[in-house]
Amino acid sequence: MRLEQLTFTRFIAALGIVIFHFGLNAYPFNTELVLAAFEKANMGVSYFFVLSGFIMVIAYSNFNRIDAVGYYKNRFARLYPLLVLSVLPFFAAIMLTDKVTFTDLILNLSLLQAWIPGHAVVGNYPLWSLSVEVFFYALFPLLYNRILKKYDVTTLILPILLLWAGTVVLHNYLLSNGFYQGFGTQSHDLIYYFPPMHLNQFLIGNLTGMLFLKRKSIKGNYDLLIVLAGLIIFMLLKYSLGIDYHDGFLAVFFAVFIFLMAVNTGVFCKLFSGKPLVFLGEISYGIYVLMVPVYDTIELIFEKLGINFNEVGMFYLKLAVLIAISAFCHIFIEKPLRNKIKMLQLKKHNAAL
Repeated sequence: MRLEQLTFTRFIAALGIVIFHFGLNAYPFNTELVLAAFEKANMGVSYFFVLSGFIMVIAYSNFNRIDAVGYYKNRFARLYPLLVLSVLPFFAAIMLTDKVTFTDLILNLSLLQAWIPGHAVVGNYPLWSLSVEVFFYALFPLLYNRILKKYDVTTLILPILLLWAGTVVLHNYLLSNGFYQGFGTQSHDLIYYFPPMHLNQFLIGNLTGMLFLKRKSIKGNYDLLIVLAGLIIFMLLKYSLGIDYHDGFLAVFFAVFIFLMAVNTGVFCKLFSGKPLVFLGEISYGIYVLMVPVYDTIELIFEKLGINFNEVGMFYLKLAVLIAISAFCHIFIEKPLRNKIKMLQLKKHNAAL
């Protein structure tokens, strides 16, 4: 089952994260109307976690049981071709400056960095979230086979929501009780990046996928509700509720938005299912993992050449290059390698029959 209207939303989340890291001083993101919201646009990572949980349930909904080995091979084919491309050239450049170590390179390639306080955001720092995703992927066959496939969605609502609420409370308690020592400390890495602290978001996505499978017959025009859900999320980003959102507070709001998009047949469904927007969604993984290498490399090249751009012009130039490189990598590297790995799996499967 393909829900193409959701694919473009990945691009929106990825773009928000790029703006958070590199574009807060660029117009129009620096205007009073939207700046406060984009200062929390890194919450796009939370959206990825929820959407990932949702998609996993939809993708395997016809399976009575997930074969863990085949599943892990598929996940490897999805993640690693572009991951390696995003890590090796980047480290080759910055290791010359002694900013990182060989250990950091191994952690980035193995995606274990989020488990080790003090190393979660070294090197290509957005990859901490892929370290978390790999944790989700490692758990999913067990979750699906032992829980999601065996229990009705109504049975799982309360425990998953309790885990979500408990994680949000624990996260904010740790920030306020003296345990937290600030950015760059081990306490920061434990509170913000440690994979189990984000499991609630993946499970919220799983729950949303189960609800969709049970209620997909209610498909219709939900454009107005989608606009309302989007506005609520924007307002939550713009106006702080006095709590930190990082470990999942927005997950339930993202889940409502995803559910509404999935059952929608209105304008948003038709618009977001168009091939150009679906393609942007498909390259969003590249945009996310390549943004730091691309931005840092362009910065270095311009510095060496003595080229001075104003900050806004530089941001949009880098963004255009990032999108172009991500598109190229998706077409000529990511997709072919992924298909080749899957074909090898198919050949082995057929040979075993």
